[in-house]
This record gives sequence, structure tokens and C-alpha cells, in this order.
Amino acid sequence: MKIIVSVILLALITVSCGTNKRVYAPPFEEEETESVVVKENVQTTTAQNPKKTENTKPVVSREENVTMTHGDVMKRFNVIVGSFANVDNALKLREKLNGMGYTSIIMKNDAGMSRVSIAGFDEEAPARTELMKVRERFPEFADAWLLISKKK
Repeated sequence: MKIIVSVILLALITVSCGTNKRVYAPPFEEEETESVVVKENVQTTTAQNPKKTENTKPVVSREENVTMTHGDVMKRFNVIVGSFANVDNALKLREKLNGMGYTSIIMKNDAGMSRVSIAGFDEEAPARTELMKVRERFPEFADAWLLISKKK
């Protein structure tokens, strides 16, 4: 009796597991063809989109009253790669940038935010050019923006 019950249970389990796979599985050839086309489209799309978004992202610029807290020389047009309420975070980013060969400075605005500049310029056009180069070279600075220090 135990053997008959075991055989029936085993048969039910085998039949129930196999049925689900057959009902929902598409034909093998169609599945393979569709997945190849989808993969080609995804690769093409991902290869083109990042460049388009980097090149078309507008340059944000703000004019602020700022005072230099760390660094040598403050210019009128500054490429900002970080803005922090905590000055320790700004100092860490400045150390990282200086280690990469940049002469970065930290400025504080009237609201108390520490702005980390990767490069400063006397004229706007070269500052905008450098900002675009920084965005291309360093994806982590894709949100870099231009700070124009107000004349006092």
C-alpha cells in the first residue's frame, strides 16, 4: 500500500512540474531570435545615449558673494564640482583634486555652503570650456557648474 501511494505522489509531482514549463515556454527558435534583436538594440542605445546627455546638458551658472577659505588665488569664474554644508567634506574633495594635479580652492557663500572649485578663470569663455572638459573626463562631476563671484 505504501508503495502505491508513493508512486502516485511521485507521478503527480512529476506531471505538475512539467506542465507549467510546457504551457508558458515559447518556442525555442523564436525566443533566441527575439533576444538577439533586443540585445543589439540595447547595446546600440546605451552606447549612444551617455554621450548625447553629456554633450547636451546645459551649463548652469550662478552669481554669488563668496569668500575664499582654502586655496591660493580666487578668480571671477570658477568651475564648481562640489558644494557642501560640512567643510570637512569640502576639504576631502579638495585633497582628492589636488592629488589629481589640480589647484583647487574652497569658497564659502553667504548661506554658509562650501563650494569646491576645480579651476578658476578671469574670463567666462575658457571657464565654460574647462567645465565641459571636466564633465567629459570625470563622470562623477557630471553636475559641475559655473560660479561667477560677485564684485564687491
